[in-house]
Amino acid sequence: MAEAPGEDHPLLPRYEGAEIRAYRASSQDTLIIPVSRIGDEKAASLARQMTGDVTHIDYVLTPATATAQVGRYYEGLLQSAGFRTVFSCVGERACGSGMGALIFNSGKVAPIGFADGLFGDRMRMIVAQRGGTWTLLHIYEGPDRTTIYEAVVDEAG
Repeated sequence: MAEAPGEDHPLLPRYEGAEIRAYRASSQDTLIIPVSRIGDEKAASLARQMTGDVTHIDYVLTPATATAQVGRYYEGLLQSAGFRTVFSCVGERACGSGMGALIFNSGKVAPIGFADGLFGDRMRMIVAQRGGTWTLLHIYEGPDRTTIYEAVVDEAG
């Protein structure tokens, strides 16, 4: 599979070996950022609606790499860049049965059809904030690949 055109967000260099599968350059948009467990996709009180410059990137990493390892990489990057973790979870029980549907199927986070909607117990989520900039990372380890969906919102944009 050839890498799709696009570039890493300047705040979050990609995990080594990951390739861009889909990319949507920064543009004014509104999206929902979950800040708590989502029991069903309609749990709007557990998410923040944000408007600003939004960048979407979908990465694939083959062969599969443990979500704990990929998550530690991104947590270190975010911490070094001055972000604070607002919400993080591992697995469907901790993240909620509606998390995957909200992110990949609702059109309120990832654009419809943009990224693989893989979710379940091999899922890891990280939501972090620095001032008016928010980032959401959804990391999933499948049998043959790990997927990393990234959305960055700059509310000042």
